[in-house]
Amino acid sequence: MNKQIFITLTAVSVQFQLHAAADWSPKVYNAIKWTAPDQGKQTISYTTSVGITRIPMAYHGGVDTNASGEITEQNIQKFTNWTEEKIPRDYCGPIVMDYEQPWWKLLGQKTILPEQLQEIVQVYSQGVEVAKGILPNAQWGYWGLPLKRNTSDQWLNQGNTLEPLLTQCGALYPDVYDANRGRDTSAQAQKHIERVLEEARGKIPVYVFVSPRFTGEGGDHSNFIPDETFLKHVNGAMKAKWVDASGIQHRIQGVILWDAYGYTEESQWDELDTKHKYYFQLLQALVSAWEKSMAGLQIETGLPTNPICQYGLPEPINSKNAIDDAPIHMTEQSSPQQESNKRNAESDRVSSGRINSNRITE
Repeated sequence: MNKQIFITLTAVSVQFQLHAAADWSPKVYNAIKWTAPDQGKQTISYTTSVGITRIPMAYHGGVDTNASGEITEQNIQKFTNWTEEKIPRDYCGPIVMDYEQPWWKLLGQKTILPEQLQEIVQVYSQGVEVAKGILPNAQWGYWGLPLKRNTSDQWLNQGNTLEPLLTQCGALYPDVYDANRGRDTSAQAQKHIERVLEEARGKIPVYVFVSPRFTGEGGDHSNFIPDETFLKHVNGAMKAKWVDASGIQHRIQGVILWDAYGYTEESQWDELDTKHKYYFQLLQALVSAWEKSMAGLQIETGLPTNPICQYGLPEPINSKNAIDDAPIHMTEQSSPQQESNKRNAESDRVSSGRINSNRITE
């Protein structure tokens, strides 16, 4: 193990509780968003060498491809074309739809009218049903759901629930992004994921999105999380567990590292690639430590019985093969600075009533 990673892991002081009888093997997954060809060569080489697989991401609203709030036949056809082009027909691994606009602010509010919540759940549920009709074995779910707000005492005590939607998903994909520089919120991250595990009821797996950058900083995405802070926060999700009536522990299936090159100037892309590789090394060391320390325990993650379903897609040889967005073309009227500004504008986060998410709106 890299000496610096070992020192960092030691500083985090991971605490393990031992119980009783079936191995837990949490995985690390890659969901780095490339924005141009040939990005991430170091990262792709590393993740391929250690068996980290890629999570397919359906941006732009998932099935609602123009994020209008209404799923039309045109949306369904466009989404079907994307799925058939990008994903093997027999794929049974994790796959994520990123559907933020126009519902995020309502879902993140402290209170919500029952009819508003019902409308949102119906649209999201329709998206899942369409997706399952195309790839019935894939673990379809939405990035960020349930939100931290949706697992809070205040929200749940109002009788609010996403259960009608969550029971249709093939997996849940909450995030534990760190938006509180200078504060230790790892306990809150753990509590959130424990609530998500409880809502999954052991029937479907939970994959947790993590980010190497501080979020919620007024649109500034330049600040990376220190190693020890990053690991401690992610470790909150690793510590999370839900125990069912029979006494069996349920834990997450793994963590997904997400970041976007759109947050970084082109002159720093090589440095960013090195950073991404290092964060993956940190995550690999963390999940390996948990796996070794909990060997022989009775742990369930809700995965389908086929072992192949724990993996995403192989990493591409060249990042160009994984770019799902239309490229930004230079025009005679556009200067390089204008195009740079356009890229930055397209990388703005969706404003929400909770912790601002580290996502790009496109």
